[in-house]
Amino acid sequence: MSLTVHQLQLSPAQTVAARRVNAGMAHAPRLKLGGWRLAVGMRLNSMLSSAAGRISSTALKRRGVSVSLELIPGPGGPLPLRILSPADPPRALVVDLHGGGWVLGSAALNDRLTGHLAEAGLAVASVDYRLLDEVRGVWMPDAVADSVVALRWAMGEGRARFAVDRVFVVGESAGAHLAALALQQLRDEGVTPLPAPVFVQGVFDLAGTPSVRAADARTLLFDGPNLVRDLGRLTPDRDEAGRRAPDVSPLYGDLSGMPPALFVTGEADPLRDDSRLMAERWSAHAETVLLEVPLAPHGFQHFVAASAAPAQAFIRRWIDQEIVAGPVSVENANL
Repeated sequence: MSLTVHQLQLSPAQTVAARRVNAGMAHAPRLKLGGWRLAVGMRLNSMLSSAAGRISSTALKRRGVSVSLELIPGPGGPLPLRILSPADPPRALVVDLHGGGWVLGSAALNDRLTGHLAEAGLAVASVDYRLLDEVRGVWMPDAVADSVVALRWAMGEGRARFAVDRVFVVGESAGAHLAALALQQLRDEGVTPLPAPVFVQGVFDLAGTPSVRAADARTLLFDGPNLVRDLGRLTPDRDEAGRRAPDVSPLYGDLSGMPPALFVTGEADPLRDDSRLMAERWSAHAETVLLEVPLAPHGFQHFVAASAAPAQAFIRRWIDQEIVAGPVSVENANL
């Protein structure tokens, strides 16, 4: 198996545009975990709403994409899936797990990111998994369970509904974390072939990788000096060693039998080492590609159009190549 690293190339104009966005983000309030919730400054919240806000179903329809809602049986009741269907018969099915720090975000708010996949001829099922619950004090078991159920649906009923052979899972940030944990559980259940993952700026070590621990006041989007502490608030009943346990930090899990994967990381993301270290471990078991995006902060797909478009094009090309290559079973992956 091997790890192939690609550096995304930006044009001079794209570089200038990316630097301009970063300069603006440097003056914006940072995301902070307050208790169980993210306290988002008003300026940053406004940026999120305008840059990553919902695109209307009418706008998607003009691009040849139809939107529907599917409710499937879930461990906590009906689990909503937002289905984006291309105009022509789809070439594959993509399960989308949105980001948002496990406490915010939704399937509909990801339409700008999933829409480009549907336009490229892929059916997309975006999962409204259960978010962190302040009252009950549970979050990860619920979100992981919902992710597992959604992937099981995709491998069975979803694949039959759309008449496709291949299933992919795209997870961003917290969604990448959930995807990694869900894939390990499905592998343990004997599911084969596993959905091929695209991990975008994932969180794979809740104890904090070196780049997280090195984050400072200049860090974009996050409260850098307190990022390790804030991650620790997600598992208040665990010490540092407990936060590295495989059930919450997939970086330390068993990755044998995993399918080929694409990792996307950003140069200005304090979580960049999560992707790099996970890609290195993943590559011991499957063909792995790591795309490094220059100047990209966490969540750049929402904020930085100059780098989002070429990165999304790379993701589409990787999925196209995997469709042509065909599925890899767990048994063959271990040969």
